[in-house]
Amino acid sequence: MRLATLGDHDAIERLAADRFQWMADRGYAPWPQRADEIADKAGHAPMWCLLDGERLCGVTIVVDRLGTAAWTEEERQEASRLLTSTVTDPARAGQRLGTRIASWAVDYAAREGARWVRRVTTERRLAVYYQEQGFSLVREREFNGRPLYALQRPAQRLPNPLGN
Repeated sequence: MRLATLGDHDAIERLAADRFQWMADRGYAPWPQRADEIADKAGHAPMWCLLDGERLCGVTIVVDRLGTAAWTEEERQEASRLLTSTVTDPARAGQRLGTRIASWAVDYAAREGARWVRRVTTERRLAVYYQEQGFSLVREREFNGRPLYALQRPAQRLPNPLGN
């Protein structure tokens, strides 16, 4: 994993567009952002790239601020990292790239002194997938007419977080 740079913009945009189409083809709810909006964060936000050699195969953004829609004031005060805008290469579906990114984030958060790694989704199938990755469902509620799932997993050092 490495930080995204401005030079990654086009590859991230293609990756996100391909992933969003893959999800739409399988009946997932539309992503709340466009592919170019995610790519525009490269080099400007704490976006991390999962690489296979030089090939980009996934991205995620790791922030240390939690939103108010899913988390209580007490939870927002805890040392945590939030994974957001995670997309992976649909051509590699089934290779559990998202799980590798999540494991890396659990280790990264521990190295940064955080207690929790948290995620939020409006898609039930993603909430189930995140639970398969070791995240626990903290709460489910409605937000803007859609379900909102808040999940967390303790941050911890892992011996081989990317599973290579």
